[in-house]
Amino acid sequence: MLPEPQVCSPDELRVGRSAEFEQDVTEADVLDFARTSGDFNPLHVDAAYAGRSNFRGRIAHGAYQIGLASALLGMYLPGKRVLLVSVNARFPAPLYFPGRVKVRGEITSWNREQLAGQLKAVVLDKASRIPTAEILLGFTFHGKRGEQASAASHAFAARSGDVQSLAEARKHATRSGQLDQPVVLVTGAAGGIGSAVVAELAKDFSVLAGVNRQRLSEELRGLDPIEEVEADLGRPGWEDAVRGALGDRPLYGIVHAAWPGAPHGGLLDAQDEVIDAQVAFGTTYTVRLARLLAAHCDSTGGRLIVLGSMTGSRKPVVSRAAYSLGKAALEQTVKLLAPELARKQITVNAIAPSFVPAGMNQQSPERQLKLEAAQVPLGRLCTPHDVAQVVRYVLSPAAAFVSGQFLGLTGGQL
Repeated sequence: MLPEPQVCSPDELRVGRSAEFEQDVTEADVLDFARTSGDFNPLHVDAAYAGRSNFRGRIAHGAYQIGLASALLGMYLPGKRVLLVSVNARFPAPLYFPGRVKVRGEITSWNREQLAGQLKAVVLDKASRIPTAEILLGFTFHGKRGEQASAASHAFAARSGDVQSLAEARKHATRSGQLDQPVVLVTGAAGGIGSAVVAELAKDFSVLAGVNRQRLSEELRGLDPIEEVEADLGRPGWEDAVRGALGDRPLYGIVHAAWPGAPHGGLLDAQDEVIDAQVAFGTTYTVRLARLLAAHCDSTGGRLIVLGSMTGSRKPVVSRAAYSLGKAALEQTVKLLAPELARKQITVNAIAPSFVPAGMNQQSPERQLKLEAAQVPLGRLCTPHDVAQVVRYVLSPAAAFVSGQFLGLTGGQL
């Protein structure tokens, strides 16, 4: 039996809420869909033809599976008060019939102010346990006319690239008490560069300072816009801690400054777990941060900024080979994420400073500092403040069209 239809209110929705139902897929269902849609492709309706094909049997229409996902959205999650506004689907495996499917969906994005969100639905063949469809459905509530007009105006400003108007709207909303300062999460917030970034962003943003073993300085902990969050990227559950601190607020940006040090030595002598940790911070953990931002940003989009290094793919260092490998992987992750995140108006960029006398380089002897500075045409080393200023720029409306880029802070050094 199908579950009872639901009517979820906007206040009841949250990212992670799920629902599911099961349904038989019969020959009559598929043939009825063919008549309704006009799609009589023989792979769906002609058993003899389909049996001779490489599929070796009839399969259901992809659009039929989208219909199942639409039923989940419109009847169960969120239910009868929503309207489907967009669909993005892929079909990793054919759905043979007759058979039975499980249709499961989860809210992956929800903006209470805009009354809009996204549901990810998966159609699973019960017999083979193979997913046959993965469908992202954008939806909006049947809001009041005034609410719809406001949302449409806000979304138009973002789509048209009028970022200045959007920024002014944000300022006006903040002054009128309708919107808090945009929220930015900084990982590795207690590090040398991370602390400088947190201090700079606290001037204009609400900062969630992700810390692990090391706490923020007392000076930073005393600033109102800053809230510490336990965020050990290597352990499960850190996303829940961030969501708890975020509450109902949208997440505007993430600055990924955390990194597991820079171990000395080449790859042949490095322990597997050391290499795994370096690569994970540049790939898996960065992707998880991107997913978190995509799930919690509003319809105007957001910014993902990662701190790379000139010793990644540009100037790899054999004596710190695992570190260079991880930072090089980070650059490729940024490039590959850029077109995917762009669909949600999110930009992603890597800021890659040259030698910075902070963090892992904090204990460098005076002689090394002078040697490093002598190689920089500008005549000085890159500072944490330099990095923080570029982070601030990339978070600003002025950088709205910058994405997938490697921003090297070299001071003119080749």
